Amino acid sequence: MSSLMKVLLIVGGLIALAIVGFVVWVLILPEGGVKLANEMDDYALQHLEEHKVLNATEKLIAYYDVTISMTGDESAIVTNERVLYHKQGRTTALSLADVTDVQHRYESLIGDVIVVQGASGESMKIEIAPLNGGETFLNALRKAWGQAAPGRQAPPANP
Repeated sequence: MSSLMKVLLIVGGLIALAIVGFVVWVLILPEGGVKLANEMDDYALQHLEEHKVLNATEKLIAYYDVTISMTGDESAIVTNERVLYHKQGRTTALSLADVTDVQHRYESLIGDVIVVQGASGESMKIEIAPLNGGETFLNALRKAWGQAAPGRQAPPANP
């Protein structure tokens, strides 16, 4: 067998091994996408607790882990009190009572893009990848927003 053939076989074997390894890695990860409170994985609950992301009075409503490796290092969260974006150890939050508008658009390559406007002019952008339950997150956010300020009606779930 020629040395070129040996090199090709070795390279082909390494590529096949890498593909199999990647598939196994993906299969052992928790399932991605938007999670409601009853669907939360232990790793995510532990991450929220360790990083003290939620206040003691808050109840988790919806959660989206942005990371492919499902580490919780970047996530979007809706509670009964706030909408939060946790990234690189920092948490940006808007009180639902201070939210003035929730805008939504769908972009084919990015997915659901949700922009939350605060009363003081601040904005928070949340991107949820295609096929990851962006509508579920949006609906949970709009419902929580409507319930946070009695008498205020949140816009319809699907305008």
